[in-house]
Amino acid sequence: MAEPGKPVAGNRALSLALAQQAYASRVVRLVSRDLTGCDHLAATRRGLFAVGLDGPRLIAHGQFFGLTIEGDDIFAFEACARPRDPSRLGRIVRLRRDQGRIIEAAVVVQGLDNGCHQIDLIGDTLVVVDTYRQRLVVIGRDGGRAEHQPIPGADAWSTGYVHMNSVIASGDHRLVVLHNGGDQTVQCSEVAVLDADWRLLERRPLAGSGCHNLAVLEDGTLLSCGSLAGELVGSDGLRVKVTDLMTRGLSVGDGVIAVGGSPFAERDLRDGLGGEVRFLDRNYQSLAIVPMPAPPMEIRRLDGADLSLSNHVRSRGLAVRWPA
Repeated sequence: MAEPGKPVAGNRALSLALAQQAYASRVVRLVSRDLTGCDHLAATRRGLFAVGLDGPRLIAHGQFFGLTIEGDDIFAFEACARPRDPSRLGRIVRLRRDQGRIIEAAVVVQGLDNGCHQIDLIGDTLVVVDTYRQRLVVIGRDGGRAEHQPIPGADAWSTGYVHMNSVIASGDHRLVVLHNGGDQTVQCSEVAVLDADWRLLERRPLAGSGCHNLAVLEDGTLLSCGSLAGELVGSDGLRVKVTDLMTRGLSVGDGVIAVGGSPFAERDLRDGLGGEVRFLDRNYQSLAIVPMPAPPMEIRRLDGADLSLSNHVRSRGLAVRWPA
């Protein structure tokens, strides 16, 4: 198992060629169908993994970023080319499971930008955070798509690029993380508060830099990864140091929080690095550390009882309570 920050072997050109072949043939490159003994899924640039305390299990080859769960269905965003490549070889794959085993794998959406990050289901619509184009792609059950741009497009921090990367629904609002550049701009991250029609209402600061991920806690606190400081941060002022790595990937269950750890590295070097998943109790005390072959991009509970999932948050009647 690779150590965080230590390069691992791999042929990048071959991986990309195989990914593009899979895209053209609409094949999902399953490795294992077995999810037993694992409570979480982790999307990474080096595959989709099921994760338990005994370690990770490779489920599918590919560059995976966003993940969401609905019943027995797992939806994942896969980039079949480099994230900043303009080829639009991004796709959504669906894995259907039964009794801890994947019984079907299918491609359900193609032609997305390679740089999309998080995905989630809000009601019956699948929302894709199209990060580099600063858009939100909303896909209906019938496959129809609509694009929304609550913040104008830009290609540099100095001209308004915000690197939106995560989304969650809170009551009638939709919340989107604005990374804002972290150490490149010395700006804190923000949450864009949107209405149900994806129009910007306000921008609220987060208590961290380079933030990723959102979860709505039972008391109305909005939890996020304060990535650059290796923290979890809350809208109530919470700041908890989790790791010396960059925190990215967040799952919150009734008893366990899972947080991803990624080494700090230039973007072109990240594909060959290991990472970790840290398990915490609900008091943010460490329970276990599971080394990963690659840094987690996203983490979700397999049972869907996850406060980072919009529909689960809604089913619990939860919404963010902003401090006065």
